[in-house]
Amino acid sequence: MILDRFCLYRVKINLFTSVIFAVYKSLENNFNPVLLPYKYMLIFYRPFSDPYLNIAAEEYFIKQSTEDICMIWINERSVIIGKHQNAFAEINYPFVHSNHIPVIRRISGGGAVYHDMGNVNFTFIKKTGKTNQVDFSQFTSVLVTFMQSLGIEINVNKRNSLFIGNQKFSGHAEHIFHDRVLHHGTLLFDTDLNVLQKSLIPEKEYQGKAMKSVRSDVCNLAPLLPKTIDIHIFIQTLIAWLRNYYPESKSYELTDYEMKAISELSETKYKTWAWNFGYSPAYHFQTEIPLLSGFFPITVNVENGKFVQINALSENRNHDLVLLLNNMTGILHKEEEIDKFVEENKQLLELVGANTVLFTSVFFQ
Repeated sequence: MILDRFCLYRVKINLFTSVIFAVYKSLENNFNPVLLPYKYMLIFYRPFSDPYLNIAAEEYFIKQSTEDICMIWINERSVIIGKHQNAFAEINYPFVHSNHIPVIRRISGGGAVYHDMGNVNFTFIKKTGKTNQVDFSQFTSVLVTFMQSLGIEINVNKRNSLFIGNQKFSGHAEHIFHDRVLHHGTLLFDTDLNVLQKSLIPEKEYQGKAMKSVRSDVCNLAPLLPKTIDIHIFIQTLIAWLRNYYPESKSYELTDYEMKAISELSETKYKTWAWNFGYSPAYHFQTEIPLLSGFFPITVNVENGKFVQINALSENRNHDLVLLLNNMTGILHKEEEIDKFVEENKQLLELVGANTVLFTSVFFQ
C-alpha cells in the first residue's frame, strides 16, 4: 500500500516537472527581446554627407558593432538602389550620368530612392530575436509617433512606406545580419522632387528577375510645417524626440578607427562599378545599332554585368555586323568598355555601315 502511494507520488512529480519544462522551452523558443519595453539606444548624427561613406557606414555598424544604434544622416545627390535590383532598370541613366549623380547599391532589399540635402535619412540597428526577425512595425511605429507629435497624421501602407494622404514621403528597408537587424529609411523634407522624378524614371526597358521599384506620388514635409522649421531644426527636433523616446539613450561620436574602416569599405566596395552595377541579376534588353542609313535591331543578354549574347532581330541580317557584335561578348555593360571597343574596331564598324558616334549611347538609352 505504501509502495503504491509512493509510486503514484513519483508519477505526479515527474508529470509536473515535464509540464514545467515544456512551458519553459516554449517561452525560450518564442522569446523576442524586441517586444519588450525598450529604453536604451546610442543616438547620433553622422557628420558627413558623402553618399559612399554613408552607405558604407550602414554595413560597418551592423557587422562590427554590438550596440543598439539610431543614426540620422543626410546624403548629397545620389540614387540608392536595393541589393537585388538592376541599376539600369531603376534610373534614367542619361540624366543621372550627365548630372554626375552617383548610383550606389545598399545591402538591404527594397526599391530605389533619390537622396539630396533636403532628405533626412535614419537608421536603426538592434539585436533581434530568434523569430520575427523582419518586423518593420517596431520601427515604423516610432516614426509614426514622431510625426504625430508634430501634428501630422500619416498612414502606413502594406509595403511599410509612410504616406500623407495618397502621397509617399518615407520608404523603409531592412537587412538581417546574424542576430542583428538594420532598418533604415528616408524622410522627404525639402527634396528637389523634379530631380527625383527625372532620376528614377528609366528611358530603356530591361527584362529580368531583379526586384522592381513600386513607384508612388511623393511629397515633402516642409510645406506642412511652420516656415521657421528648416531641415536643421527638423533634425535637431527629431534627435531630441528620440532621446526622450529612449530615456536611457546615450550620445556617440565616431572614432578615428571607425572613420578609417568606413572609408576603406567605401573605396573597396561602394565606389566600385562591380558592386553598384555589375552585381545586378541577369537581364536582357533590346536596342538598335545606328547605321548610316537606318537601324539594326538587336537583343542583348547580360550576366554579372557582362554581355553574354547579342542576337540580331532583323530579317535583313548584316552578317559582317553580326560578327563584330559577337566580339562584344565578355565586355562589361559600361560606357568606358564600349567606347574602347568602338575605338579598337572603328574602321570595321564604319565598313559595315555603323554610326560610330552614336554606337555607345544606344546601349544606355
